[in-house]
Amino acid sequence: MKYRLLALDLDGTLLNSKKEITPETRKALAWVKERGIYVVLSTGRIVGEAAEFAREIVCDDHMVTAGGAAIATASDERILESWAMPCEVGAQAVAAVQDLPVRVMIYVGDKIFINPFSDRDFVVNYRVEGFHANKVVLEDIAGAIRQRNLDVTKVYAIGAQEDLEKALQTIRLLPHVTITNSGADNFEVMPEGVDKGMALVRLGQMLGVAPEEMVAIGDSDNDAAMLRAVGMPVAMGNADPALKALAQYVTADCDHDGVAQAVYHLFT
Repeated sequence: MKYRLLALDLDGTLLNSKKEITPETRKALAWVKERGIYVVLSTGRIVGEAAEFAREIVCDDHMVTAGGAAIATASDERILESWAMPCEVGAQAVAAVQDLPVRVMIYVGDKIFINPFSDRDFVVNYRVEGFHANKVVLEDIAGAIRQRNLDVTKVYAIGAQEDLEKALQTIRLLPHVTITNSGADNFEVMPEGVDKGMALVRLGQMLGVAPEEMVAIGDSDNDAAMLRAVGMPVAMGNADPALKALAQYVTADCDHDGVAQAVYHLFT
């Protein structure tokens, strides 16, 4: 099989544990791009954040963002297609988590709504310009969503497991949502049926690439649908065991140029 598209998760895959893209990874992506392969990011991050990283490497303009809730372009940070929860469902999911001592990111279009508790931490510890350029700080996010009749594409929360579980007890009862995570300390709430796999298949339709012609590399639960959707699923060495079970190839971890190893192995 000749693969025509390479989809890459960001955190724990393209980025190492220091949140860096190594020189060897950059070199490998430039090498595969020269061979006419589509190289696309597939990330849980908002459009503005994803675009910031896309501009650091040799990749295509199209990206899967917001965990699969949007297909966007890196060059002008434009959303081409998106999927969202109904306003009231999104508002209830937000209400369940916004007053807990956890950091929240609420994806609404190309903006991220956060509360003051989250902002105090993000200002100090999260220095991605694309995030801060697109954040909206609100005391009552759920109230604003209802008042403005906004559709939520994703609810993300990170914190202590016992606090997250309090929110999840309510969120699990909501209709038409999917709950996933990128680690034990967080969860993501998405519209039902929306994930990185669905969005990647849709992006393939836009580019004329069939799912069996795709390679996808990831490391966590929110990459599982993407790995299931493609012809060559690849798990990082630092991936969850359940994700490795879905992979046809397990590469090195993110601190030992696992993406580069996979690229040279699969595209040579």
